[in-house]
Amino acid sequence: MDELTQSLDAFGPWDWACVVVNLLAALIGIYALKCWHNLPGKSGTTTLSLGDAMMSLGTGLLAFGVIFGVVAGLVSQSFSTYFGVSQAHLFTAAFCGQLAAAATMLGMGALAPRTLDWAPSVETDEPKSAGSSFRQAIRGFSVPRGLLALLSIFALGLAASLVWKGFHVAWEQFAVRGWAGPPPADEPQEIVNAVLKTDVDSWRFFTITLAVTIGAPIMEELAFRGMIYPGLSRLAAALSERPTRWIAICITGALFSAAHLSPSAALPLFAFGAFMCLVRDRYGLLTCMAVHCSFNAWNLVWLKLAPNASTL
Repeated sequence: MDELTQSLDAFGPWDWACVVVNLLAALIGIYALKCWHNLPGKSGTTTLSLGDAMMSLGTGLLAFGVIFGVVAGLVSQSFSTYFGVSQAHLFTAAFCGQLAAAATMLGMGALAPRTLDWAPSVETDEPKSAGSSFRQAIRGFSVPRGLLALLSIFALGLAASLVWKGFHVAWEQFAVRGWAGPPPADEPQEIVNAVLKTDVDSWRFFTITLAVTIGAPIMEELAFRGMIYPGLSRLAAALSERPTRWIAICITGALFSAAHLSPSAALPLFAFGAFMCLVRDRYGLLTCMAVHCSFNAWNLVWLKLAPNASTL
């Protein structure tokens, strides 16, 4: 509570604007969620074969978990000097790793088109579009649909953050009374600290912007919603005769959250990762990418304009 009071005392005009605008977006997001829930349509069955599903799942995990890290590490080493690696070079290396991982998944999708699932899978009353999976994803994208999904994420993110804050405060009280061990540190992600310490007019901030608003959303959507989630859906369906869509959604959300290595943001990241599976099912992978890019850009702007409010 003392930390919260100190943070509020340090608020400036942009911090209060951040609070008001984000609360307003979350309130509108509640209505967006209601609209989303009332949209017609039912979940369709996956069209992946079991072999495609295994290749899809394996490629997504390999690209995100191995190729991204290896390429980023190699590039950062090429920049290294006796004084270490600068922050600008670290994010340049990260962007190169993101491009390499994305290229790997796109390459697999070109060689075996059914391993990269671009198209919507929810069956609606709209006429079914013909053409490739990618063309169906293009037809499924529109600004209003992306905005509906983005506002819904604002509402889910605020709800998940409040739940985490309440859980963390309760855990702290239990720890004070000796009923539990200390809770995980309620600290922002490392990328947040990097953004806060970097001047907007610097080369370093440009590399951060590339990695955060372009590289990460494209790579993560290709991996988690384009390959891992469809692969898990097909594998779960093959192992059980009961509806398994939500099992795949929850596992994908959990993997997405764990990949970011941030205990304090684990619950909001899980909500984000799980809901984006629904966005992919209804509108396709391109809409997921657009929403993810917009969400990251929104947070990046507020981190610079209102550092106190955006890191509460």
